[in-house]
Amino acid sequence: MSLLFVLNGMRIIAQPGSVKANGISIAYESFGSKNDPAVILIMGTGDTMLNWPVEFCEKLAAHGLRIIRFDNRDIGLSSKLDSLGQPDWTAIAPHIGKCDNAPLPYTLLDMVKDVTGLMDALHINNAHIAGVSMGGAIAQLMAINYPQRVISLTSISATSGNPARDPGDEKAMAVMMTPAPVTDDPDTVVNYLVQVYKALGSTDDLKTLQERALNHFNRTWLPEAVNRQAAAVIVGDYCDRRADLAGIKIPALVIQGDADPLVSPEAGKEVADAIPGSELCIITGMGHDLSVEFIDEIADCIIKHINSIK
Repeated sequence: MSLLFVLNGMRIIAQPGSVKANGISIAYESFGSKNDPAVILIMGTGDTMLNWPVEFCEKLAAHGLRIIRFDNRDIGLSSKLDSLGQPDWTAIAPHIGKCDNAPLPYTLLDMVKDVTGLMDALHINNAHIAGVSMGGAIAQLMAINYPQRVISLTSISATSGNPARDPGDEKAMAVMMTPAPVTDDPDTVVNYLVQVYKALGSTDDLKTLQERALNHFNRTWLPEAVNRQAAAVIVGDYCDRRADLAGIKIPALVIQGDADPLVSPEAGKEVADAIPGSELCIITGMGHDLSVEFIDEIADCIIKHINSIK
């Protein structure tokens, strides 16, 4: 069933669906006309597609774009890969920062193939690709490995994979490293997620954060599944991509908050410096979070970027 939204007098339909892609099931939601240029939004570690705010998707769609947000593997309503087991952290640790074949349940490149598979299933030959945090790394890898599928790249709150980068704020990292509660109690999960959002630098009020956390819980709550994503990131995002980024010939935009406690402004700028001709959009006060306060500014940066290459 479609959800109907109205923005500036324009009717926008959000159409949910699910497709088989790269051997798994991927849940998605599409805003706007199938005849408009597609923008694929890739979310970060452990977050469902709902963390791309609906207002953000609506605004982009209102500017003549087809917006597709989706649940990454092991998240939300997409396939859970329990058959792959839990990461063997002892075996994985020696491989961090070495760009070799670590014993992972799956890699960031597997998640790149999820995106191209989703596009194939939706009959989209190429698209504007935008990702945040882990999703930004996946978007970069897609531009590197499948440039023919990428019209433009938008990397948000993501690093270049440089293992020597600033490790991030200690207090924020401590919260992020706190094990997620394995429970069916919504209050426990909501309280945990609200603390995570705050540590990431969210500027949203408590009610908004609680609603967001509850939406996440109601969609799915399986910390064991998120562990597999975390393992892919810990290895894949500490493999230096700068040389590969230097070979990108696709129009690129880097969006970075100057108050990001996980990806420093310098780390974000390093991505922009690595990609020839890329544009850098620094957002004052933005942390490692798509807070409501910054949605318009983020959308405006992306719209300007896409319009500049039409």
